[in-house]
Amino acid sequence: MIKLAIDTVNVSSRGQIVIPERIRKSMGIKEGSILIAIERNDELVLKKESDIMKQLEFSDKKEESGWLALAEKSLNEIWDNKKDDKAWGRYLND
Repeated sequence: MIKLAIDTVNVSSRGQIVIPERIRKSMGIKEGSILIAIERNDELVLKKESDIMKQLEFSDKKEESGWLALAEKSLNEIWDNKKDDKAWGRYLND
């Protein structure tokens, strides 16, 4: 069953938004909850940090490894770039 809630939010001059109360209650988001903002194509996705951590399965240093994996995945598009590799190759003598 797909759960769907649609509401509008205003963005302040400081880039802040307020998540509507009914969505916060439904998702268990309270003061002090940590959310992760993900840019995916033309979408902004907010996920609870606890949900993301549950999806990551690491044996030791779970949190540190999880964040490193997320960072590496998001930066792969920038790092794995043949055009940039060619440009850097001129300076690194590769």
